[in-house]
Amino acid sequence: MASYRSEGSLTSSRRTSAAPIPYRAGPFEYQPAVLCNCGAKAARWISWSRDNPERRYFKCSDARNGGCEFYKWFEGPTSSFIRDLLNDLRDAVWSLRMEKEQLEVAAADGLAKAAEANACRQEMVVLRKTVAEQETKMAVLEDMNRRLENERFFLDLLSGSSAVTET
Repeated sequence: MASYRSEGSLTSSRRTSAAPIPYRAGPFEYQPAVLCNCGAKAARWISWSRDNPERRYFKCSDARNGGCEFYKWFEGPTSSFIRDLLNDLRDAVWSLRMEKEQLEVAAADGLAKAAEANACRQEMVVLRKTVAEQETKMAVLEDMNRRLENERFFLDLLSGSSAVTET
């Protein structure tokens, strides 16, 4: 039988998530007390199996450690309409939870990519500034180079004309 405890502390072989509807009271918060074969107060759980959705039952509180074999339904069986409705609602809740988890992962991934894109944009701003500075330096150096070329040309002319006048 598949059953679930609040907060996901007991799971079935089919599911590993908590019951779709949390318990309103803990497993021992009920009156009058029902005693199991061990003489201890039996725990009251809610079944989330396909055949008995949201049907409460009592079970030995020490069943995990061997305990006694005490097991008793608290309520009678539900109608097939209610059972199908509860199963559909439970499945819808699980489906929506899975979709929510997937959307949270996608949102986190999107935020990480947005942060990465923002970092790239900031790096591009820095690189563009560096390129602009380098282009300014390059223009200054090209201007200086032109002046030096002009000076060399005039020096060559002067040294050439002085060589002509000497001969």
